[in-house]
Amino acid sequence: MTIAVIGATGKLGQTLMQIPNTISCPVRFEQAENYKDWFDRNEDVDTVWHVARACRKSGVRRDFDTFSLEQKAMSLLLSTRAKDCRFVYASTKVVYGVTSDEVIPLSAHHIATYFTNDEQGTFNCPSWKENSKIITHRLNQEHLIYAMTKLCSEHQIKQKCPNFKILRIWDIL
Repeated sequence: MTIAVIGATGKLGQTLMQIPNTISCPVRFEQAENYKDWFDRNEDVDTVWHVARACRKSGVRRDFDTFSLEQKAMSLLLSTRAKDCRFVYASTKVVYGVTSDEVIPLSAHHIATYFTNDEQGTFNCPSWKENSKIITHRLNQEHLIYAMTKLCSEHQIKQKCPNFKILRIWDIL
């Protein structure tokens, strides 16, 4: 098994890179047209762990431009053989309308354990959270864009990947 980590430079990505048989996929959203070449050159990849997200470090972190960038990149990624790999995607609790009001900090090492099993479907992380209803009407604009970005990516993955796992993650320490 060879695992491609998309978003390997972030907190969770760095932790996932410590797991054996992982390699970093260095293609950034802005160069998403390079996903095909990268996957063609890395034929042994059979698993994708997608933990990247598009946002700015300051100012308005998420807007229509970040939404469009991430959706275009996901579409291009899922037009490669990545769609035929085991595909694990890091989503967010924000799709439930939950923001910083309810913080459940988990270590990146704890969250990484959710990536390594063969379960398929959509799961909360932590698993004991029972949220399942999508609620977006109370979110402010930035959180709404973030939730919609994640939900649209989830939809693309469900439509194109026969072997997927979506993790709706609460908070990372």
